[in-house]
Amino acid sequence: MYKKLSILFIIVLLQQTMMAQTPDEVKKIFPGEQVVYLHYDEQVDLSIKNDTPIAQSNHNIELMLLGENASSYSRYEIYHSGYNELTGLDAYTKVPDGDKYKKVKVTNKQTSSVNNNTVFYDDVKMTSFDFPSLTQNAVQHIDYTLYHKDAHLLTPFFYEERAPLMNGSYTVVVPDEISIKFIVKNDPKGLFQFSEEKKRKETIYKWTLKNVKPINDNFSDAPDDNYYQPNVIIYITSFQGKNGRQNFLSSLDDLYKWDVGFTKELNVTQDVDLKKVVDSIIVGKKTEIDKAKSIYNWVQQSIRYVAFENGLEGFRPRQAAEVCDKRYGDCKDMSSIITQMLRIAGIKAYYTWIGTRSLPYDYTDIALPIDDNHMISTANIDGKWIFLDGTDPHAKFDVPPSGIQNKQALISLDEKNYKILRVPIIPAEQNRMIDTTTISFTDNGIKGRENVTYYGYQGEDVYNSLLYSDESETKDFVKTRMGKASNKFILGDYTITHVKPEDNIINITANFEIPGYGKKIGDEYYINLNLEKIFEKQVIDTNKRKVPLEIEYNYVINECHILEIPKGYKVSYLPKDFKYDNDLASIKISYKIINGNVIAEQEGTTKKLMIEPSDFEEWNKEMGAVQTQYKESVVLQKITN
Repeated sequence: MYKKLSILFIIVLLQQTMMAQTPDEVKKIFPGEQVVYLHYDEQVDLSIKNDTPIAQSNHNIELMLLGENASSYSRYEIYHSGYNELTGLDAYTKVPDGDKYKKVKVTNKQTSSVNNNTVFYDDVKMTSFDFPSLTQNAVQHIDYTLYHKDAHLLTPFFYEERAPLMNGSYTVVVPDEISIKFIVKNDPKGLFQFSEEKKRKETIYKWTLKNVKPINDNFSDAPDDNYYQPNVIIYITSFQGKNGRQNFLSSLDDLYKWDVGFTKELNVTQDVDLKKVVDSIIVGKKTEIDKAKSIYNWVQQSIRYVAFENGLEGFRPRQAAEVCDKRYGDCKDMSSIITQMLRIAGIKAYYTWIGTRSLPYDYTDIALPIDDNHMISTANIDGKWIFLDGTDPHAKFDVPPSGIQNKQALISLDEKNYKILRVPIIPAEQNRMIDTTTISFTDNGIKGRENVTYYGYQGEDVYNSLLYSDESETKDFVKTRMGKASNKFILGDYTITHVKPEDNIINITANFEIPGYGKKIGDEYYINLNLEKIFEKQVIDTNKRKVPLEIEYNYVINECHILEIPKGYKVSYLPKDFKYDNDLASIKISYKIINGNVIAEQEGTTKKLMIEPSDFEEWNKEMGAVQTQYKESVVLQKITN
């Protein structure tokens, strides 16, 4: 019911033995709820140690279990790491005992390494335990403290739980030697109430929440929480050090200084063996573009991407020669080896920090480490900037992966200079799927043959899905991809043709049958030729959904279904053509009769990566209209003399 990962929370409060809120009082405020947070608090204490700012966060949470199935909420997990150390933990159950609570301590705490299949090495630890004696109306109580070794890495405060909250707070205690700034995001209704109190040697900043109902964001196509959840971002701008006042994160210059510090010792000398590899790759290549393509493709094919999480080492790229020898590396290592190999080939290349689209921030808006979670290489060839991400084995040389489209890139020109560029959004036309399908009637349905070609990101999706698939998995994938019209779809023989892998062009042809599809009533056939409805069920329920809809990439889908008119029949009804076009998407459906065939064509195009709640009304107009059109059928009538 509550998120288990990255919950940074809360001031140590005095133990309450009397019921601060009775279950009836809580139910009155939040009727029908199974669990409610009585309070959810975090206090961050900033200080200076060894002439650098550090932080400690104290977290205090109480969750009341109002439903009868209280035991289902027994498990709790706290995550911590080398630079976010767990230094204190107290947890217990408050069991109802008349008009008081009886405290039952947690005794089964266990700490273990986190096993994550996507991370090769991870220093993150998980401390977990089960709350004892859980009954209806019991209260879970958790206090824990994290020590943050590097105050650059303070994270925003969210209330992102999936249960209502009665009282919440975020408190930041700042000594006079430290200066901070703060930003409140995604809070148009003013849920956070702010106060500031100046004491003798410190200032206390506090944001409080009261009676908050969680945002319903249980949608698979919603962006990350930080796009819409109210949150508070604090950051240290300067502090009083031994040598006077020092900047910390007062500007983008400060952030760059911190970032570039991880690359100062990187690839400072040219490795002889790595140069031999580069020379062998670019032999015979005359232009910088051809050399760069060859190097990039070699890295994609030869260096396996794995993820590392190991304290501040998770920010430091490894030497290119080491990555080449080991034949694996994370995103920073990919940046290192691509950049160094390009430089050996005489190409201008630069280490580059960037955030994926899971992060909503721009460097020019908020110059903080929370802006980025990824590292790539950027090359300048013939005056054109090319973004190269080695983590995607099928990313095209001059097309960035979909996950960094429209993101700002922080390009390291040298130790003191940098450049900010925005990664382009790839036009929908480059991510096209073209499906030409012939259909004919059988005695109990229809049969046909599909010919589908995928381009751009659509082709990349297919290549990535087939990368490690065995024969059975490949067949299942093809059946899912090629399935049409009904769950009765039967896949026949199929062929996969790698048309142009370097450009992510791939073709699949397949025979199929669909029993029971199309109806014959007396002397008439009825068939809906929208065998694939590109925008089916895309009308947004605005009563339930208040969060954006994210599209991975813009695309065009062309569907052409060609129905052979049975001998002795003619078309008695052909649906009207349909067209809808706005700034979000466009849809075209048309019908025609050519050489004894009915040809139904459909084209769907998306135009925006993020459909905001303010777009919902316009989006629904288009999607609502097409749902009606999808119900239209072609009617064939027997010819009588």
